[in-house]
Amino acid sequence: MHFFKEGPTKVIGHRGSPRKALENTIESFDLAEADGADGFELDVRLTSDGEAVVLHDAEALLGDRRVPIASLTMPDIEGSSIRNATFQGQIPTLRDVFFRYRGQGRYLVELKSGPSPKTGLLEFRVAALLVQLNLLERALVISFSPDMLRRIMEIEPRIQTGLTFDGTAYRPEGKLWPDLPTGCKAIGPNVALVSEKLFADAKAAEIGVHVWTVNEPELAGHLATLGAASVITDVPDVVGPAVRAVTGALSPMNLFETRSA
Repeated sequence: MHFFKEGPTKVIGHRGSPRKALENTIESFDLAEADGADGFELDVRLTSDGEAVVLHDAEALLGDRRVPIASLTMPDIEGSSIRNATFQGQIPTLRDVFFRYRGQGRYLVELKSGPSPKTGLLEFRVAALLVQLNLLERALVISFSPDMLRRIMEIEPRIQTGLTFDGTAYRPEGKLWPDLPTGCKAIGPNVALVSEKLFADAKAAEIGVHVWTVNEPELAGHLATLGAASVITDVPDVVGPAVRAVTGALSPMNLFETRSA
């Protein structure tokens, strides 16, 4: 059974635990684990030499320069630190993250649009890793791009997908979410767009709802009562107890205990 389709509302660390470490880094994911997250949301882009790396923005701050990730090769990235206003760290590859937890991690993998050496290469890289590492039941691939979701489902039909959207997305009249690619069975609305009707309509359509970004414990608990498949949060240590007070789920202690040293 797919992890994101069974059981109560999951608490997902938004790029890890970004208020304690640089987002989308191994340190951030380790801290999210320690904070009781059920899984991680992470963002994936391609380097110029076709490697899938974990990074949200199209550019990285290397030293005092903002550099497009699509212009860098892996030798450029390896050993180099990136930073934001508060933290610094290193860009991991998607393979690095998956191997860190040796098949025990649970992931919302967001495909980011951007330049690519070949159309569909990012989707191919992600699909190959999910299959090779037996993560099809532990990962949901999400994106703001319906085309990217279509391509990854064409590459590997067993991959579960979700369409992420915010207030700028076109939604047909009378509908609370955009049209979904065929086979897509989940949505990821910005928290400002959720309502009781959205949850009711999604339940009737058998569509999972993954809400971002939820940092208020009371709201997170309310979303759990409405049946959210997951709440994606910057503060899993704060939101987790509020969700589990509603669902009765246990905190996932040692969920990733088999990770590498």
